[in-house]
Amino acid sequence: MASNELRKRSNWQTISGRKALKTEDMFTTALQNALNAVYPDQFEVISHPKNFTTIYSEQQLPQDVLNEIYNVDTSKYRWGIRMDFAIKNKLNGKTLFGEIKRQDGWVEELDPSAGRGNAHERSCKYFTPGILDLLRKESKIESQDILPFWLVLVGNITRDPKRNREIAFWYKGYEKNFYMWRNTEDIGSMLDFFENNLLSYLCDHK
Repeated sequence: MASNELRKRSNWQTISGRKALKTEDMFTTALQNALNAVYPDQFEVISHPKNFTTIYSEQQLPQDVLNEIYNVDTSKYRWGIRMDFAIKNKLNGKTLFGEIKRQDGWVEELDPSAGRGNAHERSCKYFTPGILDLLRKESKIESQDILPFWLVLVGNITRDPKRNREIAFWYKGYEKNFYMWRNTEDIGSMLDFFENNLLSYLCDHK
């Protein structure tokens, strides 16, 4: 697409000025605002979708395994994952799920130890065969050109020389699926990335 219509036609500047908004809320509000401006009533940005909140508690285990573990009635529990957001095209049901991860990082005037934390590593569960297969089915996005999820990173990790290289290596060939939101007050850059890299997969693009 590369038209940057979301940036041009949405009133995202007023949202970026709302200092009280958490980054996650600013992200979903700005994206919904922009999509409404360009595609009225076509997209829904869902905060904390509940699609996968019981995937682990519903997982069946073979009887020989159950015989050897602490076996409980898992119907009483909600073991699963909860993504931070989902972007759904209401016309065709295609949905892109996503996570926003904030993490410290090694930047100027700090020691390398400042790059602590493993939020980015925890996001790697979305690469596992079971979850990846589930996300592909739920997303209804048929193209293999992208992954069925979008990782948005914020905080000093976005400028950390080591973490940038790690994440670039993990996503090799799928660079559209992660975004280093280095300046969260620049909502326009986030909208541009989404429109130019991911939006078409939610439309008629297979």
